[in-house]
Amino acid sequence: MAFYKYIKPTLYALSIQDIPYEELKKQGIHTLFFDLDNTVMSYDETLISKENIQFLNDLKTTFKIIIVSNSGYKRVSKASNHAKLEFIHSAKKPLKTGYKKALKKAACTKDKVVFIGDQLITDVYGANKMNIVSILVKPVKLRSDHFFTRTNRKIESFVIKKMFKNHSNLVTDALKAYAKDIYGL
Repeated sequence: MAFYKYIKPTLYALSIQDIPYEELKKQGIHTLFFDLDNTVMSYDETLISKENIQFLNDLKTTFKIIIVSNSGYKRVSKASNHAKLEFIHSAKKPLKTGYKKALKKAACTKDKVVFIGDQLITDVYGANKMNIVSILVKPVKLRSDHFFTRTNRKIESFVIKKMFKNHSNLVTDALKAYAKDIYGL
């Protein structure tokens, strides 16, 4: 049962643009960690779109932003440097390693940061284990998922179904909305 408590996102949004950043700011959040693949850009893209670069640059006037990705150096550095964003590559989410590196790079404490990502098993689970607030977003383009991510999504679907059936007391509105959008549950 302990596992299930860690896969509950605090909030669910359809995209990074739909997150209530003003509310986060009012709550004292000053740092945002973003997953890269299928959160900020689809996996079949190599660069962050001009629209998302502008959006993230606007956010940088209020928040410190760091990309925290499981992808390798070449992919993450190309996308992040193009957008002039700091990054952690090969983060090994859901392990704590990448989150700790990002906290150190940001020079902030866990209570001042939010992690934004598109996967329960890596992004949300890892952030929650670190006691970092997690926001789950609908994947940019599911069909572009890498092999490992497709595997994670199959596990995720199984876990959500089991959670709905056996641990309904842990199911949040955010998780219900995500399950409906992604898996039709």
